[in-house]
Amino acid sequence: MNEQNQHIELARKPRKCPVCDASPVASILYGMPNFSEKLEQELAEGRTTLGGCCIEIDGPLWECSHCKLKIYKK
Repeated sequence: MNEQNQHIELARKPRKCPVCDASPVASILYGMPNFSEKLEQELAEGRTTLGGCCIEIDGPLWECSHCKLKIYKK
């Protein structure tokens, strides 16, 4: 099973990816974001990623900035 097919649930946001050990792990921002310098910086640094405008009730909250593993909240 590769990283894209794994379903990992954690109680809180990890500092490093539980699969590839990379950091940072980005918070997924859903909806229509209000772009600002702060958001642009977080996107560039891999601390935030955009999840699209369709919000999933049980969707992932975090994503590895390296391997793109989606991580769900337990």
